[in-house]
Amino acid sequence: MVNPNEDTEFNDALRAHGILPPKPPSRSPSPDIPHLTHADITQTIAATADAQQLSLLLEDEQLDSEDEAVFEDYRRRRLEEMRKEGKRGRFGTMEPLAREDFVRQVTEGSKEVQPGEEVDPQDQGDEEEGQKGGRRLRGTGVVVFLYKDSVPLSQHLRPLLVRLSAAHPSTKFLSIPASLCIPNYPDKNVPTLLVYRNGEITGNVVAGLGLRGMKTTVRDLETLLLRLQALEKPSPALRDTRRGSDDSDEDLDLNGGVGSVNTRSGGVRTGGGVGTGRGKGDESDGSDFDL
Repeated sequence: MVNPNEDTEFNDALRAHGILPPKPPSRSPSPDIPHLTHADITQTIAATADAQQLSLLLEDEQLDSEDEAVFEDYRRRRLEEMRKEGKRGRFGTMEPLAREDFVRQVTEGSKEVQPGEEVDPQDQGDEEEGQKGGRRLRGTGVVVFLYKDSVPLSQHLRPLLVRLSAAHPSTKFLSIPASLCIPNYPDKNVPTLLVYRNGEITGNVVAGLGLRGMKTTVRDLETLLLRLQALEKPSPALRDTRRGSDDSDEDLDLNGGVGSVNTRSGGVRTGGGVGTGRGKGDESDGSDFDL
């Protein structure tokens, strides 16, 4: 009896005359795979490795001179990146602020030049244009958290700001009880965020309701502080939470009054009277504060 699955000359003859069906292919044809050279593989490894991994690769005695040169070049790049980031990451926590230190820590502190940043006098006044064009913002971002422990929203925002401070070590985060910072500051305005950069207040968030209240997430805060120039760019450390169930990319309301966000240029007036800094007939949203 003939076995049609046997690979014999007799079966081949039967297939040639159409007596047996053609043999099925032994395997599916392989898709076209781009050819990778040794140099391509070396570049890919070097581009994705950190400084420690590259140092381990350089210890291989069998490494040829071309691979060694590539790995050494990338290792130097990684070390330089770490050096720059280490200099810029001067903060990393939310520190308490004393009222008498406000001008030194906040107003003057926001003028401090970031390590490695060179300020061109001809660029003065072009910060917003520079931000859109991809240049770094001048000075240091400073976020002041005015809080009261008995206000639930203060308790909600505090750990979020602590997370942000760790994710953005080049921005200074400070906290102070609202009543110590601004005597007789009304509880209805607590918590308040004051944002400074380069000696000027770039915005404030009064009562936090513009941040979606108790539903505010760390991504909401980061998005807002990016708009207010406290931060330079989103942190990769928070990227994994962007699509989480607790986070939202909804646009925040930047045009409200008390209980929302104010991006109008204002300031904390030192040496002024007591209260929120609203003058007679002033129906503004409290963007200026007296200390």
